[in-house]
Amino acid sequence: MTGGRRNCLIFVAASSTPSSFSRMKKNYLLTLGLLLATATASLAQGTELFFSEYDEGAHQSGVTYGGTTPSTGSERAIEVFNPTTNAVNLNPYSIRRYSNGATAVFQEEGLKRTSGANTLNTADAFVYACGEVTLPQILNVVDQLCAPYATAPAATNSVIVQGGAAYFSGNDAMALVRWTGANAGQGTPILVDIFGVIGQDPGTSWSAEDANKVLVTSANQSLIRRATVSAGTKVNPQPQGGTPTARTGYNISTEWESYSTAFPGGVQDPAAQSYSRLGEHNDYTGPYGSYAPLKTLAKFNAAISVFPNPASGQAFVEIKGAKVGSIVVMNSLGQSITAQPRGLSEETVKLDVSRLTPGLYFVQFVSQDGQLKVYKELMVK
Repeated sequence: MTGGRRNCLIFVAASSTPSSFSRMKKNYLLTLGLLLATATASLAQGTELFFSEYDEGAHQSGVTYGGTTPSTGSERAIEVFNPTTNAVNLNPYSIRRYSNGATAVFQEEGLKRTSGANTLNTADAFVYACGEVTLPQILNVVDQLCAPYATAPAATNSVIVQGGAAYFSGNDAMALVRWTGANAGQGTPILVDIFGVIGQDPGTSWSAEDANKVLVTSANQSLIRRATVSAGTKVNPQPQGGTPTARTGYNISTEWESYSTAFPGGVQDPAAQSYSRLGEHNDYTGPYGSYAPLKTLAKFNAAISVFPNPASGQAFVEIKGAKVGSIVVMNSLGQSITAQPRGLSEETVKLDVSRLTPGLYFVQFVSQDGQLKVYKELMVK
């Protein structure tokens, strides 16, 4: 690997969830984002796929825009870029849609080329578009048209949760996921990039003015990732606040820029929105690195278990086959306790949770060398 030390994140839900725990899990991703908003981003650069373009149009159904077929009003696409020095197998990857501020996945579909080997070459881009697009600028470069809106998962399609995820609107958070199994939907899902904020409905869109006073918004614009961005957003951002000229929390213009809009000069004109950058990310100036394996991360996660769950008074961490440097139990209210393992490959660590308020907590485990980090859920009664 080049470009420095790898610091990987993995988020794992508990396998045993009673009814009270299950009700609280709907807030899992939002709470996790609030907890980890100040966490340091991955030091690895150019070692993992990330979103490089996002296109959401204002096209009206029944109107023809440059093609021969009237639009369905679903002219939208999202692009994935490979900044590594390796050809990457797309089978373990999927794209998720979190609709209207939801914290649960609304739609998810595995990446699957229409034809040819299901790989993405170095410095190449993969275009995933809505199955109802009609614009030639999208159709001419698309690698995968998403499944219909509510198609159920089946052996004959790549749907994981309720249809294709490319039916997104400007207030839907999107995520690029890499699974630890051979194919998407198998093993443990790891978020490798997030667009927007999971758990927040911003209204029409996430928006902010950039340094050049250009409005960057997730609705009715064609956006590209800024050339220097070389890694995805792996930790859910804080919710967007403030105003477009003075944002707090998530600021979309930090990593994204607009190159075309359906409202040029403030006047609605969907036909004026261009998708000319779709299918390439030639502006990329970040470093290219070796593709980051997940086997070490998955092994580290599998070596750690927390029990009982739910817990009352005390809980235990069992470590088998890994060296853990630190353990922190925390919640969204700022309550936390820490434990210092002895650094042995086989040990059991007791957690005193008797003074913690009942509720959902996240237990953070960092490897002894500081390169791996996993989170597991713990319900305190």
